[in-house]
Amino acid sequence: MTQHQAHAGVALEGVRNFRDIGGLPTVDGRHVRAGRYFRSGHLATPTDADRASLARLGIRLVVDLRSPADIELDGADVLPEGARWLNLSMSDPARGAEFWRDMRSADLDVLRERLGDGRAEKSIAADYRDQVVSRVDKHAALVHALIEADGLPVVVHCSAGKDRAGIAAALVQRLLGVGVDDVVANYLISNDPAHRYTPNSDRLAMRPGLLELFRPFLEVREEYLRGALEVMDTHWGGFDAYLERGLGLDADRLERLRAALLTD
Repeated sequence: MTQHQAHAGVALEGVRNFRDIGGLPTVDGRHVRAGRYFRSGHLATPTDADRASLARLGIRLVVDLRSPADIELDGADVLPEGARWLNLSMSDPARGAEFWRDMRSADLDVLRERLGDGRAEKSIAADYRDQVVSRVDKHAALVHALIEADGLPVVVHCSAGKDRAGIAAALVQRLLGVGVDDVVANYLISNDPAHRYTPNSDRLAMRPGLLELFRPFLEVREEYLRGALEVMDTHWGGFDAYLERGLGLDADRLERLRAALLTD
């Protein structure tokens, strides 16, 4: 996978981690079509230049993976003109407003007991794996929305554009036939300086010792996504069974998705 393919997208000022998954190769020699599927953080604070960029991209659907609490915390999306909004609430490893309140005010010893010695990483990894199963209806709704006439181009986003949006993008990439290693490499771009999540200063008072406890929530890690991919391959008895029994995708609808999102 080339650097150009990995970083395909449009740089936005007020939207975190906005990028195009276009250019990724598939195992059968095709590529994901550019300009069709974008992933990002929330669209609550786009600049005027951002809004003009989104308009030029012709976005027709915005899929918001945030919970109602996240939307209250971040603000509602500012939709590109002519786009419709679809809310498919997923769980957030950071657990919304209550999590941020604890990070600002809880005793550090209490936070170390909750998050230290690998406990934060284990919690995030468990959430990734659980989300594949507990939110399978939401992932199914996402995939079916992409197949509809007004489903593309799409922006699929969560709050920071790395966890919930990362799982969704990985799922779509696998449906299209992108190899697992390329799926993981594309997901890890969220750790690059240009895309990396930095919390707002009013959310998190960085007391001494807090940054290390919080670091697992700032990053994406290979083991998080590989765990989710493993569940896709095993929970239903195989990936093909996941497509049919979990996502409700028959051969015809899968081919329609691939025709819309792949190019030679």
